[in-house]
Amino acid sequence: MSLVVTDANYHAIVRKLIADDRKVPKGANLQNMPSKGGGVLVRNQFVPKRGYTFVGADLGQIEPRIQAHIMYERYRDNSLRQIFLSRLDLYTTMAVQTFGIDEKYCVDKAYDPTGTFKPRGLMKTGVLAKSYDQKPEAFSRKMGVTMEVATHFFESFDAAFPSFTQMVADIREFMRTNGYVETLYGRKRRFPDYKSVAVAAARNEQKLIRLYTERKALRNRESLTARDAERLQRIQDEIDVLAADRGLIGYWDRAAFNAVIQGTGADILKMNGNRNARECKARGWEFNASIHDEIKNSVPNADLTPETITLIDDIMTGTCGADLTVPLVTDIVIEPRWMQEFGPDEWDYAECRPKPEFENKYST
Repeated sequence: MSLVVTDANYHAIVRKLIADDRKVPKGANLQNMPSKGGGVLVRNQFVPKRGYTFVGADLGQIEPRIQAHIMYERYRDNSLRQIFLSRLDLYTTMAVQTFGIDEKYCVDKAYDPTGTFKPRGLMKTGVLAKSYDQKPEAFSRKMGVTMEVATHFFESFDAAFPSFTQMVADIREFMRTNGYVETLYGRKRRFPDYKSVAVAAARNEQKLIRLYTERKALRNRESLTARDAERLQRIQDEIDVLAADRGLIGYWDRAAFNAVIQGTGADILKMNGNRNARECKARGWEFNASIHDEIKNSVPNADLTPETITLIDDIMTGTCGADLTVPLVTDIVIEPRWMQEFGPDEWDYAECRPKPEFENKYST
């Protein structure tokens, strides 16, 4: 009989798990294996067993799709959703709408008309900055752009996607009020200490400001006596303790939003994975791995057909697709070995090998 976790028994279960020091073998964590540089060579060493071929399927841009769904459902804001409905490039289109410049300046690696920044790259990082409630000053420093560019980005982003900032704020406010957030499927992440830590941080804010002021004054002195140095160390120790609470509040604010967006994406992949596992079991396939937003199967060569690709596409996009107001998409690859990727249209299904024009795709 499986155990059902509820609000009533949650803390008791967590305490029991924490107290249990039994070791459980977990196997290799493929999520931590590099996918660039030398990591590619390592991944290439993973091959399916004889007579099988890997088929991998990766959800495309699942997190911004979830954001677009929430913005439309809760605020009737179609700005982000329409990009997906029109099947346009997400960040290029967002950059065009945000900066108001021609698309040729917003494609991958292109610079703006002044040649000072890359709008598409700035857009990808900018969405995260807006998600984390970053300020224009910090964004300017991090991205190496002028305050004028940073300010223009923030103002134009809010105009182009009017409910995005409100969505972030509302999710955080829900967590502050209720002590938890929920994914779109009702799975909760709790923040039980948020209120008490926030109260303590607010109570100590003026003290922290005074300590920063005193520290600055001491550091600006041309020379310090031994007594000054001792005082400076005590100030720093106090700042470290008090600033930790402030930092924790900021971390929890960001984590609350991530828990809703990334958590919903994880829910979708788990449901996809459950269906995929049942299909694999019924057909004699192997479900080898679930890595971030990707599933990887070993399919018998005789079963590797266009119909199999269609089934895997439906597993990834159709299992939960009806739950969202934006379409889900997946990138499917066929791999004789991990990371030697061939598209479904590059594969000769009758011979179970790449088509002749693609055979040398990975030759060195």
